[in-house]
Amino acid sequence: MTRVTVLLALLLAACGSSAVLPAPTIIAVSPREAQVGYPGTIRVTLDAVFPIRVDYSRQEARAGTGTRLWFGSVEAPLHDIDESGTLSADVPELLPPGAHDVRVVLADGREALRERGFTLLDGDGTDEDGGVEEFPDGGIFVADGGPEQDGGPTPGTPMQPGDITGFEFESVQEQTRGQPFVITVRALGPRAAEFEDKLDLTVNKSNGGVSPTSLDQFVAGVCTQSITLDVQGDNVTLTVMDRFGVEGNSNSFKVK
Repeated sequence: MTRVTVLLALLLAACGSSAVLPAPTIIAVSPREAQVGYPGTIRVTLDAVFPIRVDYSRQEARAGTGTRLWFGSVEAPLHDIDESGTLSADVPELLPPGAHDVRVVLADGREALRERGFTLLDGDGTDEDGGVEEFPDGGIFVADGGPEQDGGPTPGTPMQPGDITGFEFESVQEQTRGQPFVITVRALGPRAAEFEDKLDLTVNKSNGGVSPTSLDQFVAGVCTQSITLDVQGDNVTLTVMDRFGVEGNSNSFKVK
């Protein structure tokens, strides 16, 4: 959120204006899929003007206070909201497998919804109830000695949709324009440990770019690679994307 946006919201709050703030929009959910028991962080990026809460006793104003996040009907406690409007949360323990709407409610009641924005996969990599096969009353199940069940892709098989469900950056600290620095990105998903494909790399600023524009040094699902940014400013975010459109976003950071 820019300083102008913050000042505008402060003026509206201070003056008691009845002006209606624009509805928020969910820009991205990363990762979009995860296995039950996923230990990482889910990031939900918003395009939003957050309401400002002013504490006159402390002479401070805070944006984002009171924001809440749901996956389906289960609320996910927030870790934090960064300056770019990205919410960080864990997958709720009570969330069942399946495709779930992602809903964000701001403190003033405005909402953003992404239908089926996040899918939680069960242990066999599906979001459906595996169930138990039923037999007619009195029936007897007899093993037919048929072929063994498919144990999954053979290592070395090209990646398919669903093999990788997202990408996670290690935290990026403040950087200097034109100075190389190292980033680390991890693949997520059922075949994350096999991932060695190339990813497109972009930066969210229009006044410059990033070099190189791809990450191609993945080993066992982890890439540690040096990059250089030709941008300056606050709230810089890096994004990677594979050939199936699966994305991952870094935290927001400053480039001097």
